[in-house]
Amino acid sequence: MEVLFDETFTSDDGQLRSRNIWYGYANISADGEYGKEIKLDEALMVELCGIIENDLSGDAANAPTETNWYFYGDAVVQDAIGDNIRSTIMVRERSGEFVTNFNISDHDFAVNIDAILSFKADFEKRLSSLGKHA
Repeated sequence: MEVLFDETFTSDDGQLRSRNIWYGYANISADGEYGKEIKLDEALMVELCGIIENDLSGDAANAPTETNWYFYGDAVVQDAIGDNIRSTIMVRERSGEFVTNFNISDHDFAVNIDAILSFKADFEKRLSSLGKHA
């Protein structure tokens, strides 16, 4: 994966700092019976956790009050009405707590939602151990 953008935004009063990091082209798709499907496995989880841990290890004096990561998938698929969908994994860290969200196609929802929800739960559990050190 490569960093596409890394930007920090500060509130007008200077109290809040939101760091946003966009990563491009995570290898999260595989060919399925009916086209590309999201592929979530242990290697991806280890890679994402390593990136997040590394990004959190920055300058403590200027630490953001929250950090958001956007991991764009490497493939674009079409949904049932022809719109292009790029799977994206999003993570927010605030006060040592993590929230994740996934943008997926309708096809992935139909065939992979159980695997996606399982990965999400495991991912948030693993990230929570990082939060204790953040």
